Amino acid sequence: MSAAFCPECREPAQESPAVDIAPCWGTSPAWSHEDGSALCPVVGVNGYEPAQPEYV
Repeated sequence: MSAAFCPECREPAQESPAVDIAPCWGTSPAWSHEDGSALCPVVGVNGYEPAQPEYV
């Protein structure tokens, strides 16, 4: 299995729900940084949303 990371800050990512999710993002995303924070925000079709992880 490849290692996952946040494409914005390049920190490791884990497949675990974020604990600090902003209410405007709705349900907690499935991926987070190792400290439990949501992956960095990116602009999506509906405004800001957490980034999707990339793999090495």
